[in-house]
Amino acid sequence: MIIKTLKARILRALKSSLPAAGADSPPPSPTKPPAACVHADAFSDDASFFDAREAETPTKGGHHPSSSPEPLDAWELVDQDGRAVPAPPADPDPLLGFPARCPPGGERGVVLYTTTLRGVRRTFEDCNGVRALLENLAVAFQERDVSMDRGLRDQLWAVTGEKAVPPRLFVRGRDVGGAAQVLALHEEGRLVPLLLPSVPALDKKPKPPASAKCEACGGLRFVVCGECDGSRKVFDGGRGGARCRGCNENGLVMCPLCL
Repeated sequence: MIIKTLKARILRALKSSLPAAGADSPPPSPTKPPAACVHADAFSDDASFFDAREAETPTKGGHHPSSSPEPLDAWELVDQDGRAVPAPPADPDPLLGFPARCPPGGERGVVLYTTTLRGVRRTFEDCNGVRALLENLAVAFQERDVSMDRGLRDQLWAVTGEKAVPPRLFVRGRDVGGAAQVLALHEEGRLVPLLLPSVPALDKKPKPPASAKCEACGGLRFVVCGECDGSRKVFDGGRGGARCRGCNENGLVMCPLCL
């Protein structure tokens, strides 16, 4: 209805600007062929004028609508001079904005350094908060408890180049940061894009809840060394015991099922 009203107004404006039938007109030029004169009576008051001429409008390439028209090109970006502008590049990896610091074995996964010692309450609570956040997002990550293995603490310090305090999150070889940085990224909605390859799709089988702990370690991520039974010594014949090289200072090794 609105389009028909606009068409009617345009027709009335054209009728008022064109001469009426039989009005005085200049004599025809002897050198130029007579042009078709359009009078106001040639227009009707309805939209049939537009409908009759829209059907005669050729498409791209001069083809008539009745024939098979050539499809119009897709929309493309052009500058003010009409020249085509190349399409913008794809969005870069959001992880490129973080320092390239890759812990051992963390090139393609998510590694979280934590501590389970309650000596410093804030550090302990920060580790629990980041761990719970990743578990709620159903992210497949490897937790490395520095309080259970001194070698993991030295590993964290070597990767960061400083005496970093857990928690510390690494995603595919990039240092995302500590608890404050991780929580800030989550509040801004930028954490999930960083973890997208590690977050399962909606159509996949969901991850078991956090209450379903590992049957081997009970969720501690460490088990007793099978070579020394946690004694840190290995006896070979009558020469006495030797230091077990397969476990850490606590006689523990990382759980093979949780790796």
